[in-house]
Amino acid sequence: MNTVHAPLTVGHFSTEADGEGYAVFDAEGIHCTNCARSIRRALEALPGLRRIDINVVDRRVSVVWDTHRIALAKILATIADLGFNPVPLVGERAVVAQRDERRRALKRVGLAGLGSMQLMMYAVGLYAGAFSGIDPSIAEFLRWTCLVIATPVMFYSGMPILRGALDDFRRRVLGMDVTVALALLLAYAASVVNTLRGTGDIYFDSVAMFIFFLSLGRYVEMRSRHQSANATEALARALPATVQRLDASLQSATKVPLESVVAGDRLRIGSGQIVPVDGRVLENDALIDEALVTGESIPITRAVGAPLLGGSVNIGEAFAMEVTRAARDSTLHSLVRLLERTQSERPRLGIAAERMASWFVLRVLLLTTAVGFLWYFIEPARAFPAALAVLVATCPCALSLATPVAIAAATSRLAARGILVLRADAVEGLATVDRVMFDKTGTLTVGTPSILSCETRADFDRTRALAVAAALEASSSHPLATAFRAHGQPDVRCADAREHPGLGIEGTVDRNRYRIGQRTFALQNSMAASNSTSDTTGGDLVLSDERGIVANFRLTDDLRNDARETLEALRALALTPMLASGDRHDAVAHVARELHIDAAAGRLSPVEKLAWLKETQAAGHRVLMIGDGINDGPVLAAADVSMAMGRGSPIAQAAGDLLLLRDSLAALPEAVQIARHALVVVRQNLRWAAAYNFAAIPLAALGLMPPWIAAIGMSLSSSFVVLNARRIASRTGVV
Repeated sequence: MNTVHAPLTVGHFSTEADGEGYAVFDAEGIHCTNCARSIRRALEALPGLRRIDINVVDRRVSVVWDTHRIALAKILATIADLGFNPVPLVGERAVVAQRDERRRALKRVGLAGLGSMQLMMYAVGLYAGAFSGIDPSIAEFLRWTCLVIATPVMFYSGMPILRGALDDFRRRVLGMDVTVALALLLAYAASVVNTLRGTGDIYFDSVAMFIFFLSLGRYVEMRSRHQSANATEALARALPATVQRLDASLQSATKVPLESVVAGDRLRIGSGQIVPVDGRVLENDALIDEALVTGESIPITRAVGAPLLGGSVNIGEAFAMEVTRAARDSTLHSLVRLLERTQSERPRLGIAAERMASWFVLRVLLLTTAVGFLWYFIEPARAFPAALAVLVATCPCALSLATPVAIAAATSRLAARGILVLRADAVEGLATVDRVMFDKTGTLTVGTPSILSCETRADFDRTRALAVAAALEASSSHPLATAFRAHGQPDVRCADAREHPGLGIEGTVDRNRYRIGQRTFALQNSMAASNSTSDTTGGDLVLSDERGIVANFRLTDDLRNDARETLEALRALALTPMLASGDRHDAVAHVARELHIDAAAGRLSPVEKLAWLKETQAAGHRVLMIGDGINDGPVLAAADVSMAMGRGSPIAQAAGDLLLLRDSLAALPEAVQIARHALVVVRQNLRWAAAYNFAAIPLAALGLMPPWIAAIGMSLSSSFVVLNARRIASRTGVV
């Protein structure tokens, strides 16, 4: 493990803070739901484990634990003792592990494929000899040749299957590998015995083909798993190991580990380098590519003082920056943790299929035994082939893979469109909504207000009023403050500005005491209340001095350029838009008219937003909520599925099921289509897997399906669901 990155990037193993540890890692050896069940059972027996999520398809394990009660080393050792090897998601070790896994898999597939072809050539001679006669010495030679070829296929190419079954027995569970390994061992053992005896049927060709097709299916699954994690790994790998920290003069730089950087440090970012942490431009304007973090394809110029997002790339000249948040608190780090948490969760759609596959194994073993006994009394020579065919044909691999491979493919395609899936059930939820509830500011609008009008007192001109307001708002981080920044004047300053959260700001400008904010707050400015009766005009913000109201400012927030097109596309998908905002009624009504939204309400508190959502759900509708503010947190959490804006508050992002990285709504209609397509593919996969298993059972039980055909059918069934799921991603080039 790369110790430089480990404290920073959760994908390497863990982060620990405030007594709580969090880790996400691959567990080599997971191949079915029983593996996941064994890991969960063992970890639940440990003290201090708060949360355990296991994704069978991605082999990803996520744990949250109490660091005062248990150490990560104990958790990893427990998993390793079960036969699963914990591996970091990213970094050199992860790359090596994936490369080695691909090489081993290709070697096993190659050997099994070559062996199958050779065995079929010799088996054809034996089959032909059974009908037209064959010299006993030639038959014996062919049997022994088949044994020599099949043995390395069995014990090298088939080793993952045999080892998986052994681990299942050791853990006292009935996994899918149990039925497969039992079928292989029975067929191989019977073939060896008949070869030694020089009489009877041999199944070496069936063994080799079974292993080849199953290995090929697992290789396709492995490639899909590796590639579906590309979005997470690209984010995690973006953080460099070291950075150049500047001294106070900004002239001398020292290379230091990234984890040692704290807020207030000054860094030098060279041309082509990644901005490692959130901060602001300190010296020289910066040309920044934020595609990795926000999905924005056009480079952005950041002036001195402008904010920088960790994970963006400097494509211009070198510049200096000041760190505002340490690496573990940066935008990039938060996105990695959110995405990794999701890829460790199991979707509801998959749980039913997993349970079906788990009880299916026991019933298959009972059915195989029954078929063998029945044929033994009817025609003993056909008892073993029939039982073997049942055992092979009914392996529930495809049933267990049907849902998770489709969800993984949809997640990968959504990530390519700038939408991160933060919870495993989000894809299913997005496919079934019929209402879309929008917040207004920062969601349907750009979230950067501008001044629409300024009405001033007779003795105060407009330019002076705007300059005073800009001086008061200069130190504020409130979104409305940005509307006044362009109107500031160098000689008009406020040194003692004091912000009253939710009300406004007060301070002294040129020895006069001013207030700007809500009308009631501004009128509390000394004598202002006594003179307020003559001020009849209203505004979004009011500026006052000791004599009364100085100016009324009316603000506006422009619609996003793609808002109209997005809502029209949603309506074409039979989705009804709604607008729920805490903004004033006239502003909400204006946006609703512009976008032709019939259901709109303003001045809603978080409680009122939540009540409207619940009322809509009670009427039988499924709602997608899209918001970006802290006040949207409760309604985002309560919606059937929710999407947070990438530039929104951390609370909104934590409550959302999906995260929209791009500062645009254009991807939303396509996201709905992708989710609907994924749901269709899931249902196709489940129907196919179930239909194949139930169709194969009577054919195999009646002796109409020889073992080698059963082997091909089972493997092709598993490969079908994987390849069918990949159609979700293939339309956009994501593989």
